[in-house]
Amino acid sequence: MPPRYPDKPVCSYLWDTTLGAIGHGLLALGILLPDASATDRPLRWRWSNPAPHGGNVLDMTYGLGLTVQVCERGQIYTSEDLQLWHPRNSGTTTALRATTFLGERLLITGESGTVLWADSLEDFQVLSLGTADWIEGIAASGSLAVAVGDNGAAYSSSTGTNWTRESTGFTDWLRGVAYGNNLFVAVGENGRIASRAPNGNWSVKASGTTQHLNRVAFIGTQFWAVGNAGTVLVANANANTWTPVTGVGATNALYAIAGTNDYLVVVGDREVRLQNGGGAWTDEVGNHPSSPAASWTYYSASWQGSLHFIAGRSGLMLEGIRTNAAERTQWIQRQPPIRNWLWDLVRLPEFYVAVGDHGTVMTCADGANWELELVPDTVTNSVLLGIGGTTNGLVAAGSGGRLLFSPAVATQVISTNVIDGVTHYATNTSSTLAIEWHTTTTPTTNDLQGVTLRQGLWVVGGAGGTVLTSTDGTNWSAQASGTTAFLSGATFLDDLFVLTGDRGTILTSANGTNWFAQTSGTTNWVYRVRAVNGRLVAVGEGGLILTSTNGTNWTSLASGTTRLLHAVDYLGDSYYAVGAQGTVLQSGSLTTWTNLGTLTEKSLYAVAGTSNQIVAVGIEGVALRSLLAPSLAPVSFTRIARSSGQNLLLLSGRVDQRVTLQRSPELTNWVDGITLELIDRSGTLLLLEAAETNGPPREFFRGRMAP
Repeated sequence: MPPRYPDKPVCSYLWDTTLGAIGHGLLALGILLPDASATDRPLRWRWSNPAPHGGNVLDMTYGLGLTVQVCERGQIYTSEDLQLWHPRNSGTTTALRATTFLGERLLITGESGTVLWADSLEDFQVLSLGTADWIEGIAASGSLAVAVGDNGAAYSSSTGTNWTRESTGFTDWLRGVAYGNNLFVAVGENGRIASRAPNGNWSVKASGTTQHLNRVAFIGTQFWAVGNAGTVLVANANANTWTPVTGVGATNALYAIAGTNDYLVVVGDREVRLQNGGGAWTDEVGNHPSSPAASWTYYSASWQGSLHFIAGRSGLMLEGIRTNAAERTQWIQRQPPIRNWLWDLVRLPEFYVAVGDHGTVMTCADGANWELELVPDTVTNSVLLGIGGTTNGLVAAGSGGRLLFSPAVATQVISTNVIDGVTHYATNTSSTLAIEWHTTTTPTTNDLQGVTLRQGLWVVGGAGGTVLTSTDGTNWSAQASGTTAFLSGATFLDDLFVLTGDRGTILTSANGTNWFAQTSGTTNWVYRVRAVNGRLVAVGEGGLILTSTNGTNWTSLASGTTRLLHAVDYLGDSYYAVGAQGTVLQSGSLTTWTNLGTLTEKSLYAVAGTSNQIVAVGIEGVALRSLLAPSLAPVSFTRIARSSGQNLLLLSGRVDQRVTLQRSPELTNWVDGITLELIDRSGTLLLLEAAETNGPPREFFRGRMAP
């Protein structure tokens, strides 16, 4: 099958590639797949924040009009315009470390000898080189690919499908490889540089440094290598003699270099350095007059023909653009998301609310589109650690005894709409809940976190055994708890308040005033507790999971992990617990837990959802979502047209829906086409394709809902 990259149709968040011809005919929605329970199918996670994704971009390549990024947990993203990024199904959850094109075949390498190859973006083949070595770098000539990695590992392949281990003569770990002037040059730890001649023989070169070298590139007529402590080396086309580059000014680790002979960029840990026209190097992070690069960790860089494109931790991407030779390069982030840590999350009937660092409050109706809400200026230096409440009001608790209250107050909203030049006004009633926040006075400066509300009584727990109560969310009273533990978890079951905290602390109270210590059977931190599915479930340090039906007698459950668990909820027909390093556990009965994992290894601090959706939030603004079962809501064919030799299909539905496009010229023999996923946040998908000259005179379409 020939590669499809060059003629891939233009689309908005297209999951698969080409379609056949579109004719003119009836459009009808077709067969719906039966519902499936959460335990019957794996979760398909998508990034809600940061946008467009939050994967650590460890390497990327540009070719055939396509930019490809590879990340941890098997993540692959592609884009034709650097704005719309499409997640690709890699078929693996191993860490991906490097990528390149071998002709028109895409190659990717990664953890424990993993190699992927693809001639089509919807069909990645996964290979194993049969080694525990991580393959950290890959490069290709027109006819040969070379991959390098741990313990001096080097492999070569003329196809990308069959690989041969080569002898390098050393065991230093290699981190990058580049091709130029009929040579492959690899770099690695302790200043190791080696080159591969056309006959396959490897020879070691003197680098003049013992710093670890992280990447190498062939730019113009020279090889460039970058490494730790701001190291930059350059060599001529034969790669024999390496010279340190002075004046770069970088002192932190550098991870990539890209550009042209006279327009170079090096990036790394809070480092972006630029050389223009062979002149002095400039600091693009700390010494830029108008549009600097963000102070961040950048792992990858590419030259896109007219601009620099750099990317790194948590999916942060910048374009380096200048309009003329005299102008300073401007660094532009097309989709600047909120990257503050998110510590807690609550789901109300109609929307989510998340809270975090710098007084962050974010709301979202569908789990995909998050909006930042305004809080009082005095709160922006506070860390909001917990949130709780109902549709009548919300309380957010945080550092230094900070408490915010958001009442549900009906307010009139006037909207305008201009029709045929005439302005029309409409008055609607809306609520201030989660939008309008007020600071309250509290009798403590201790950090506060656990929040719960039962029958009009608020209870908040915090550091030093702090317990506060309120009947209106505004006036607070301190209560004696009998403990000095940090009370981070709060909930209620029936007529009982429950607080949990460090050192295995569990407290219960019927009135919020008189508190009684319960035996937890552990000294680990019981970080959070929830009343779910008619019982109490608590999670915490060392993979701790406890359950109780009365708040007094607690049973310890085996979670299968030793990682700190931060939150738990019951969604659909399963329990879900999330925690450190991207841990996501699932159980249908509480007795057996399966570690599902997710897209990231960043810690997750809260989880909530609906009967059909799970949402988890965590560090650096991470917000992830997944459907628990296929959505059965109809997908609409909003428009079909043919113009200028192109067919157009516009579909609309709910975010994360998948639909297989079927077609027939006579409404009988339906043929499956591609499967599309609506991951654009508008819930729409625009598909454009070249029309077949000899296509059928008319054609009918329907959508078959896909899992």
